[in-house]
Amino acid sequence: MTDIPELTDAEKLAALGTYIKVLTAMERDLRTAVEKDMGKRHVEKVGAYLPDGTKMASVSRSGGKKSAKVTDPAAALRWCEKQHPDEIVKTVNPGYLKVLVDFAARVHAVGEHGIDPVTGEELSFIEVVQGSPYVTITTTTEGVSTMTSLAHGFAGMLEGPKPAYDPDFADRLESGGYR
Repeated sequence: MTDIPELTDAEKLAALGTYIKVLTAMERDLRTAVEKDMGKRHVEKVGAYLPDGTKMASVSRSGGKKSAKVTDPAAALRWCEKQHPDEIVKTVNPGYLKVLVDFAARVHAVGEHGIDPVTGEELSFIEVVQGSPYVTITTTTEGVSTMTSLAHGFAGMLEGPKPAYDPDFADRLESGGYR
């Protein structure tokens, strides 16, 4: 018998990250199905229980919050220039600020200020900073497949054991025992 080596922390992190991605997709799909079902049945709230009767949660459906948004910022600007010019504010072109910031990050050390690449003037409003370290997880098809199987196994455990044959199933179904 061959000893199976323990997973490294990086492997554990990759497995967990992949598992979470799979569970997130499952949650999204179930959330969509539940929202549609509750909407169709005009149900606002239901209890969610484990097979042993333990209540896990309540699931509520809301029709959504009413809101408004600007769909055409250019049209809003044109309208405001004509109707309310005093509401127009002067601002630096975000694209030009990005050029200055990107130049500073490329050329200067952490803690230094940016400079105007044309004149060399120091720009005290730009500072080069060091971000926090982080790791990323790039999953493989096989990893996702394995984690999908594990996720389905976990979901199956929540449903509890299934009897091999239930002779009374059809009678309960017909009499409304599953409503």
